Formats: sequence, structure tokens, C-alpha cells
Amino acid sequence: MDLPIYKLVINPEDETGVEFVSLVTNPAIERDFQYFSEQEFVDPRPGESEGEFISRCVEKVINEGYDNEQAVAICYSYWEGNKYSKQEFFNDYPKAASQNAQRGINLNEAIGNDCATLVGKNRARQLVARENLSLQTIKRTYSYLSRAKEYYNPQDTKACGTISYLLWGGEEMLRWTERKLQDLELSKARKSRFEIQNEEKRIISGAAMIADLPIYRYDDLRGEYYVVFDKETIFEIAKKWARGDKYDSVNIHHDKAVNGLSLFESFIVDRERGIMPPKGYEEVADGSWFLSYIVNDDAIWQRVKEGEFKGFSVEGFFDFEESTEDKIANAMMKKLKRILEQWDGKN
Repeated sequence: MDLPIYKLVINPEDETGVEFVSLVTNPAIERDFQYFSEQEFVDPRPGESEGEFISRCVEKVINEGYDNEQAVAICYSYWEGNKYSKQEFFNDYPKAASQNAQRGINLNEAIGNDCATLVGKNRARQLVARENLSLQTIKRTYSYLSRAKEYYNPQDTKACGTISYLLWGGEEMLRWTERKLQDLELSKARKSRFEIQNEEKRIISGAAMIADLPIYRYDDLRGEYYVVFDKETIFEIAKKWARGDKYDSVNIHHDKAVNGLSLFESFIVDRERGIMPPKGYEEVADGSWFLSYIVNDDAIWQRVKEGEFKGFSVEGFFDFEESTEDKIANAMMKKLKRILEQWDGKN
């Protein structure tokens, strides 16, 4: 089951837009989202050939309700996404994570399996079966749990936020994935997002926003979904950010504002104009926004060198683009408002 994708926009005339650029450990623009992550049904096994994986994957995907043609396309897409990544697999996650997943399955069955996407349900089955997990899966699991934690309420066992969090392994799985990623020192993947460009001059560079990249979100109103920013919206955001003189508005982990960084450069990829993406980002779409800062503060620079900060994350206010139905309804409301304003109270 595909998750819906919503386009986020801003209005040049109101308070929407970027207020801060935040230094964070885990940026929302996780590169894994560019793979076939929303339909991840099965991981390749160590040493498994393409034919063996496709055969096993297709059978499983068909059992989930897809027809043969769809299943083949899904499995080949996922194989392609995995074969270029470093093939390491792990199953040393805690037993408590498997127990959480089983509890999530039981709770979901009690309410008719109304909660969670196909991805979450399959993740639970993987954990219960103690299957090997690839690095991609570990990163996706950490990304999901770190964002979904706020919706977990152990007192409300019928809430989808609680059930989904358990299906992915819960708190124990979150702690394990975080430790695992730290232990593996995924420096190459992280440096492609955020790297020290010049240690002597203390320059750091990274992506602020990647055009058309789906970013996972969850809320009580919409459930699970993705949001994207297209190149036109990113241009408007960067333009409004510049006009508002937000160049040095930086905080740490979306919390404490700091004064120790100065903007060094800001550019938007536009191949037609000759503005190319940095090394490691060759595949990003036109409209992606990159920033570089000079770090003046000694303490912050030390934290950068120690690896605490892995990337940028923009912070601000954004609107969901109106659907066609919303636009029609809003137009009708405006028309009705004008009629009422002109009505003198007589028939």
C-alpha cells in the first residue's frame, strides 16, 4: 500500500517559510528515501543471487495482494536499490524488540488490523522471525522510530501510533539501531550530506533541501504520509529566507539558537545555468538547495569534528498544497462571503 505524498508550499505574504537552519544528528533528508523504501517487503539475503531473490520476493509480494506484473516490478526495483549498497546484515537486535513487534501484531489483530502500512506489518514479521536486516533496513527503522516515538502512548493500546511503534520494535529497537549506526561509523553516507570542506577555515557544507525528495511524516489527522518540496517552492523559500535576512539564523537540534556560525554560500542546483550539484549529490533534482557555513564558535566546531552534527535541517512553517476539492470549496466560500457582505437583509 503506497503512502500519500503531499506537496508543501509557502505564501510570500504570511509567516510561512524557513526561520532557522538547524544542526542535527539525523537530517530529515535521509538519502534512503530515494530508494523503493515505501514498498520494502523483503531484504536480499547474504550471498543470494538476483534470481533467487526475485523468485522469493515475487511470491511474498503476490501474497500481499499485488498481481504478478506489479510484484516483479517491485522486486526488481528493490533489488536494484540494494545491490549498490554495502551488503552487511545483522540480527543481533534485542529479544525485547521482537517481543514488542509480536505485541504490536497482537494488538493490531484485536482491532481488525486497521493500523500500520504494509511496510510496518512486514517489519514486525521480520523482527518476530529474527530475520537478518540490511544496513538500509536498519537506517529506515531508526528513521521511522525516531520520528514516531512522540506518538507512542503505552496507556492507549488501541492507538495506531502506539501499535505502529511496537510493530517496528519499539524503544528497544530504537536504541539498538542508534547504537548500531554509531558503531558502524557510516561516515561515507553521512559525509555526502554534510562534510567539513575546509578544516583550517572551518567551513561545513551540506544540503538544506532536496527537490522532490519524499520525507516521511506522521500525524493524528493524516496518519503516515510523505511530504515533498518541488523546485519552485524551494526557490520561493530560499528567496523569502534571504529577504528576511535569515542568513545566520542557526540553532542546534531545533532547540537552542546559536551565534557561532556565519553563512558562507547558498546556491540552488540549476544545470541549465551551470550550477551543478556537489560531489556525492550528482543525482539530485534541479532546485535542490545547498548551504555552507563558517563555524566561528570553538565549542560548536569541536562538536562538528566529533561527529555530533551530521547535516542541516530547515525549521519553519509550511502549508499543505490545496487539493482540487479544497480549491473549489474555498472559492465557493469566498463567493458566498461576498454575497453575504453585499446582502442588505432583504429578500
